[in-house]
Amino acid sequence: MTFVRNLLSAFNLGHASFVGSSALVQLLPLLSAPIIARLYTPAEFGIYAVFFALSSILAGISALALTNAALLEVEEVDAAHATLLAMTVTIIFCAVLIGLVFGVPHVAMAAMFGEAVLPYLPWLPLTALLSGIFTCLYTWAIRSKQFHLLARNRIVLGVSTAGLQIGIGVMNPGAIGFILANLCGYGLAVMLLVAPFLGDLKRLRPEFGLRSGLYRFKKHRTLPLWTVPANLVNSVCGFLPELIIGRLFGVAQLGQFSLASRMVNFPLTFIATSAQDIFRQQAAQEFNEHGHCRQTFNRFFLLMGVAAVAFLVPIILIVPYVFPIIFGSQWNQSGALIQAIGLLLIVRFVSSPLSYVWIIRGHQKLDFLWQTGLMAISLTTFLVPPLLKPGVSLYEVLWAYSIGVGAWYVFCLLVSRQFAYSQIDASRVTAPG
Repeated sequence: MTFVRNLLSAFNLGHASFVGSSALVQLLPLLSAPIIARLYTPAEFGIYAVFFALSSILAGISALALTNAALLEVEEVDAAHATLLAMTVTIIFCAVLIGLVFGVPHVAMAAMFGEAVLPYLPWLPLTALLSGIFTCLYTWAIRSKQFHLLARNRIVLGVSTAGLQIGIGVMNPGAIGFILANLCGYGLAVMLLVAPFLGDLKRLRPEFGLRSGLYRFKKHRTLPLWTVPANLVNSVCGFLPELIIGRLFGVAQLGQFSLASRMVNFPLTFIATSAQDIFRQQAAQEFNEHGHCRQTFNRFFLLMGVAAVAFLVPIILIVPYVFPIIFGSQWNQSGALIQAIGLLLIVRFVSSPLSYVWIIRGHQKLDFLWQTGLMAISLTTFLVPPLLKPGVSLYEVLWAYSIGVGAWYVFCLLVSRQFAYSQIDASRVTAPG
């Protein structure tokens, strides 16, 4: 009974609906992927994998990490100021991105991203803008504990994106079908979150302007100074396989890996992000009240560990046998590639949500150093094997990548536990910024 209480005590009914919606949404890739795999070629999967990596990296830094300030502020009005600041910065960032996309010479863009991706780059600024604004509104909803709204939002985003990928794909548009479906899905999700946010602004009446924005930016300057570089490095590392595989092993193999990664990482990302969103709110609250967040850390470590053993491990074991049955023999390599990075998937699934304690404790500099180490290990494990063994297979390279990076995530988990357990005098606790 104690074990069950520890699992359930991390959630209330709103939290349960929030995570439940994530569990429901994770079924969508399993249902839609067999159709999508027959509507798009491996090369188109590969092109979209590169585009999605670039748009995700850019969207992740578009607000300069100032979305976190909405959670770190104590007063609700100040949190509204922080959200408006994050949205303003996102708009400015994407305006600058437009100039870069259309201003950088064609030759330079082709050298960086490949000739096949170039026709789709003009869609990057709009994709980053919608994704960035969505993140700002999403974080505000977390701050406001609107978990029922977020649960509905997740379902809308998942269903609309999967449905549009199929609907557009029937017309055989190529890789642009993925991009348009993604844009429409984010557009619908933003529309759902805008009305509640405007209602809160009407109630709070924050007097946001240049002076208040500069004040809030200065107060939380460690976020853009240290968290943005750390997030950038982390995001690049997360998408490093997509950015490198196409160059080293060809677009077709990238497509094989992309489909498998899509099938596994899409539901995992929803679950892990849901857990992190709730962990951020509860850990910050416990830290502000008690000077530590050990109880919240223990609950969520137990939760993520049980989820990994119960769901993730069986999926990794059976995926090589299931893929040829569901998608056809042309995709039989995909399952084996995911199994090669299975160790990393498990460790990262448990560690990533809990690592937010680094930001809560104000260790942005250490987080950046850890992310730098992650980049170094990722590049080493990807680039060294082909140098040592010419003709090495992608499967072998992914095993090296999984072991090396997985060990680094274990180290992150141990440090996160230390940060959660170390005590600060509660009377001296202030929200880190």
